[in-house]
Amino acid sequence: MSVQRLNSSSSRNVFLDAPRGIHPDCTAVHRFAFTEAVGTTYTTIWDDGGTLYTFPASALIMSAVSTSASDTMGLVITGLDADYKEISETVTLAGLTPVSTTISFLRINYVQIATGSNVGEITISNNGTVYGHISAGNGVQQSTVFSVPAGRSLYITQVDWTSGTIGANKYAFARAYLKLFGGPTLRFFESTFVTSQLKYEPPVPFKIPEKSDFMIECKSSSATNEIACYVNGLLIDD
Repeated sequence: MSVQRLNSSSSRNVFLDAPRGIHPDCTAVHRFAFTEAVGTTYTTIWDDGGTLYTFPASALIMSAVSTSASDTMGLVITGLDADYKEISETVTLAGLTPVSTTISFLRINYVQIATGSNVGEITISNNGTVYGHISAGNGVQQSTVFSVPAGRSLYITQVDWTSGTIGANKYAFARAYLKLFGGPTLRFFESTFVTSQLKYEPPVPFKIPEKSDFMIECKSSSATNEIACYVNGLLIDD
């Protein structure tokens, strides 16, 4: 029996075909994130953990710098412009010397080095506020923060939370953050858990409309904790 070749044809499974580029109106979104020192007040799950992530009030020129002079590779910054349209720029790091972008970013969704491996901590900031971060040796930002481009919607199909806590008397909290464009700020889906994985796969995907800001926040019941998070979804043209 002949075998159908799927290198350029649809498999009839959108979750397989989206990352293959079969559907030009549909893009796979994966958010891997980890925060290693979660305290007793809510913080965003992302590399530069310890505080709640702050979204820029307007489009800004960003400054990128490393804590190591060895980091002189390209750095790819992908986000949204003042009109919430998708933009991307590659800047060349100069180690300990900050370098600026030539375009302004209203939002930053992804940050990744172009080659090699980063020795130091890389930050992307403006006027002291960090909007992007790559931990030493990781090469890519780990963050639950995502802003939906104009003309598109994000459909979340899976959310996983995992805690590194030990002991029944110490547990973790996690909740979703959603800022609707021109609307309210919502915090919901609050859950508690311990070391076991907490997995949600809604049979009906959760829709986040265009120009909305989304992230996952967490805190510990006592002392410090370690929390990892994975968010999976599809970004679809409206």
